[in-house]
Amino acid sequence: MMMRKPFIEVVEIYKKFGDVTALNGVSLEIYPGEILAVLGENGSGKSTLAKILYGLYFPDKGYIKVDDVVTVFSSPAEAKNRGIFLVSQRPQLIDDMSVLENVALFLNTSPSRDLKKKLEVTLHDLGMAIDVDRGVYTLSYTEKQFIDLAKALITQPRLLIVDEAATYLPRELKLKFLDIIKKFAARGGSVMYITHKILEAIEMGDRFIVLRKGNVVGVFEKGVDVTTIRRAMFGSEEYLTTFKRSPKKITHESFALSVENLIVFDEHGKPSVNDVSLNVRSGELISIVGIAGNGQKELGEAIAGLRKAARGRIMLNGNEITHAPASERIKKGLIYVPEDPFKEGVAMGLTVAENVKLFSQSKVSRELLDALIKKLDVNPSNPFINVAKLSGGNIQKVSLARLLLTTPKVVVAYSPTRMLDERSKTLTLSILQRLAESGSAVLLLSEDIEEVLHISTRLGVMVSGKIVRFFETPDLESYREDIEKVMVHA
Repeated sequence: MMMRKPFIEVVEIYKKFGDVTALNGVSLEIYPGEILAVLGENGSGKSTLAKILYGLYFPDKGYIKVDDVVTVFSSPAEAKNRGIFLVSQRPQLIDDMSVLENVALFLNTSPSRDLKKKLEVTLHDLGMAIDVDRGVYTLSYTEKQFIDLAKALITQPRLLIVDEAATYLPRELKLKFLDIIKKFAARGGSVMYITHKILEAIEMGDRFIVLRKGNVVGVFEKGVDVTTIRRAMFGSEEYLTTFKRSPKKITHESFALSVENLIVFDEHGKPSVNDVSLNVRSGELISIVGIAGNGQKELGEAIAGLRKAARGRIMLNGNEITHAPASERIKKGLIYVPEDPFKEGVAMGLTVAENVKLFSQSKVSRELLDALIKKLDVNPSNPFINVAKLSGGNIQKVSLARLLLTTPKVVVAYSPTRMLDERSKTLTLSILQRLAESGSAVLLLSEDIEEVLHISTRLGVMVSGKIVRFFETPDLESYREDIEKVMVHA
C-alpha cells in the first residue's frame, strides 16, 4: 500500500481560534482503499482537521495536496468537486424539507425522478427502507444519519470523512453503519475515520494517527495495541479506574425521587414512556439501560421538566413536581445532565465562567473556576473563552461542572459520557459514584451496559417505554448475559 501515491496529503496545517491553537503543524496522508483512523481526546483538533479538509475552515498556514496538486479549499463546494465529503455526528439536514429535497439541495440539483430512483437504490443498498418523500422532521436520529451517509455515497466520493458519525447510533445499526464504511474502502475509496473511541478505531483502521493538543503524537500501523494508543492519546493510563460499588448499606427509608405510573408521549403522539414506576433513595445509584429509542431519554426529560408528563406523578423528597417548571425543580435540588450539551447543557453564547455562574446562581470565585476547569480537564483552560469555541466533548465537560458546585439531592443523567473520550468518561462516572456515596440520589439513564454495570446499586432494563425487569445483586457483572437478553428480546 505504501508504495502507491496518496489520494490526499495534509502538509504542515496550522489553525488558531483567537489564542487557542487547534492544529499545530499537522501532516498526514490518506491512500486509496484505506481507512485512516484519527484519534485524540476531546479538544485535540480532530474535528478542526476534518473541517479544513471539507472547506469549512481555512488554515492559517499549510496546504492540502489532492492527486499531487497543491490546493486549499475555501468552501465545501470545492471539496465536493474533488470527491471529498463529510459525514458528522450531527446530520446536516433541513427538517422542513423532504429527504429527496435535502439530497437535491446538497447536490445542487433538482429533485428529479432520476435522483429519486438513485437515492432509493442507495438507501436500499444501505438496508434502510425510508420513503424519500417524507419530511425530515418525521425521521429518527438514526434514519437522519443514514440519509446523511446516503447523500454522500450517491455521488461516488473518493474520500469520506467520518467524524464521530456512529456515536449516537444504537448498537446493531452502528455495526451496519461501520460495515458500510469498510465496504466503501474495500472498493477503493479513502476514509478518514475520526473517533475518540480506541477499540472502535482499532476495529476500523488500517493506519492510525493520534492527535494531542493539535499535534501529531503518534503514527501507527495495523496491529497496534490499545495500551500504545492510550499512552499516545493521554500520556499514561493512570486515569483508568476500577469501579467498586460502595459497600455502605442504604438506610434511608424515604425516597428522594419517585416516579409513579408515568406516561410520556413523543413528538408524534406515541407513548415513549409507558406506565413507568421507580424509586431512588438518597445514596443510591440506579441505572436504567436499554437500546436507543426505548424511552430512556424521554423519561429523563420528563423528570427534569423538559418534557410534559401526560399521566402519572413525579415526587422529589415527598413533594410532587409533576407539572413544576424545570427552574423550580433545580431550586428543589434536582440536577439534570443531558447527553447533548448543545441544546440543554450549556448556554452556547456565554463564556465558561458565565455558564458556571449560571449553574451556581451566585458569584463564583476565580479560584473555584480554575479548580473546576482543572478537575474536569477542560481544554483550553481559559475560563473566559466562549463555550461555542470548544470541542463537543469539552462543552459536555463544562455542562458537568454543575455537579461539582454542590451536593445535589437528586441527579438525573442521560448518557452523559457519549461525547467524551476514555479519560473524561472515567472521570464523569467517578463523579456520579462519589455523589451517590455523599448522599445524592443518582438516576443514570443509558444505552451502554459497560457504562453502568460496575457502578450501579440497582439496574433496570427499559424496553418499548417500559421498565421490564430490575437486577439487584452485589455483582451485577454476573447478570450481564441476562441483561443483554432482556434488552434485545423482551
